[in-house]
Amino acid sequence: MKKNPEKENIIISDRSERFKLGALFDFSNVVNASLDLKFVLGHFLLTLMGKLLSLRSIVLLERKSGIYVVENIKGLPADLMGSEYTIRRVPKSIIYVNSKTIKSHSWLKLFQKYKLNLIVPLVAHGRSVGIAGFAPKLPTKKLTANEATYVKSLANIAAIAIEKGLFINELNNVNRQLDKKVRELYTLFDVGKELNSVFDKDQIIKLLLFSIMGQIGTNRYILCLDDYGDMKIVASRFEKLPSKSVCAYFHNINNATLVENIKDKNATNWKSEMLEVGIRVLIPLKVQNKTKGILALGDKMHGEIYTREDLEFLTSLGNIAMISLENARLFKEAIEKQRMEDELLIAREIQKGLLPSSLPDIKGFDCAAINISSREVGGDYYDIIQLSQNHFLLAIGDVSGKSSPASLLMANLQATIRALAPLGLSLSELTSRVNDLICDNTSGGRFITFFWGLLHSDSRKLQCVNAGHNPPFLVRSDGSVERLTAGGMLLGIMKSVQNYEQAEVCFNSGDVLVMFTDGVSEAMNTKGEEFGEVTIPEIVKTYQNESSEKIMQKIINKVNEHSAGTIQSDDITMVVVKAT
Repeated sequence: MKKNPEKENIIISDRSERFKLGALFDFSNVVNASLDLKFVLGHFLLTLMGKLLSLRSIVLLERKSGIYVVENIKGLPADLMGSEYTIRRVPKSIIYVNSKTIKSHSWLKLFQKYKLNLIVPLVAHGRSVGIAGFAPKLPTKKLTANEATYVKSLANIAAIAIEKGLFINELNNVNRQLDKKVRELYTLFDVGKELNSVFDKDQIIKLLLFSIMGQIGTNRYILCLDDYGDMKIVASRFEKLPSKSVCAYFHNINNATLVENIKDKNATNWKSEMLEVGIRVLIPLKVQNKTKGILALGDKMHGEIYTREDLEFLTSLGNIAMISLENARLFKEAIEKQRMEDELLIAREIQKGLLPSSLPDIKGFDCAAINISSREVGGDYYDIIQLSQNHFLLAIGDVSGKSSPASLLMANLQATIRALAPLGLSLSELTSRVNDLICDNTSGGRFITFFWGLLHSDSRKLQCVNAGHNPPFLVRSDGSVERLTAGGMLLGIMKSVQNYEQAEVCFNSGDVLVMFTDGVSEAMNTKGEEFGEVTIPEIVKTYQNESSEKIMQKIINKVNEHSAGTIQSDDITMVVVKAT
């Protein structure tokens, strides 16, 4: 029987196409499974180098408009890493480096210098995210149509993964900045507390300087305090001290300033002297808007630059210390008030936006929620987070304590939940992880009562875990009442030794779930009697045919009626979910 060459070629071609598609699929799986940008770039370069038989390659990513940075290289000088280049008008198709293309795109000279003759743009969602260059084994030979299609497909897959990696990197940077801010806030709270309990001048100065060294990372400082009009040095760790004329100039400093940024022409000589001494930053220490001291700092120990956030932190810390130094005994009450006002301003900024401004629409359910703080800031927390089209996380918690410390721990809880929720773990395991993180991030004596549930809106099932919180009421449409108690210990008491118990309930039309904090049940009347919990399901039954908003408001009205004539002593938080 005769063989059919044409048929055999078709079969070989079909196998080749299937192999390429399989390779692309495998490549896509690998790069999209990784959040490590460096790995994605390296895998992309090595994959195409193998295909093109290239011994050298490079990839640049656009970090700012028109500014591309070398992020990964293979077979090229190491000093290229991190280099920046201005690149305009990046085509969206493969480019071959030659005299004609260089004339149109002068930036191709960079690639020509290292004999990288094949340029592959990385385009995601119609936008250039980077450029890759390769040195094929046969530099003068152009890719076939099939090869070009394969390279473009690989580059498109890589570009999307790179774009995701860049976003993850940016998110990590933001999280690091937030972590630093939280650490700074804790330092301000802790140092403020210590300063207000110390009445010895030397002890206050020592505490201030130790805090700066620990938080900012510099061991070069000068502390000057006003002494009847003269700015005198009271502490120093510079080899050379500034002259009296420079110290007198310190009275003119009204805002945190980098010495190199001083523009006052009359201060040119003083500026030069300060730079010669090694002073890099000036932080005014003020009382009643008057500069009563100066904190002058040298370079950081690891060479980092001073950021705007550093200056804000140092200003806050310096002012707190100055108030204590000005008159620790006579102004003790004023210092505490100022410290608390600073705490509340900072805590209010942290807490702002933590509670949802609006609730997501859940098909088949009607939701309402309310939070009434007993002070400017509080420790109650609730959230309804949409994880997917049919999955919603319902959460409520109550942090022990009041005001700013409680609000900070609440922020910690909220951030932890938002970070862990998308992991796809069971609610039981997630609760254990939340507990362990809270234990790691809090000192003894702080704990959280917490309840959350994962609502499947399509199946109307609720998987839930109760960590020592007031058991929510599930009032059925037939009048029966269930308490959701399954779970485990409070968060923050001790690390988990086993996962929390998880329960599951199913909603029927008309069922109403009421989640609340103890500010509802423990609301006192003028006789010292608590509102209690048993009244809650009775109110729900009375208004079960109404909306969740109206049911919630009826409960709040009853609480207010009960506690009329008394001061609200605790935060009131409630979430009502009704199956329609």
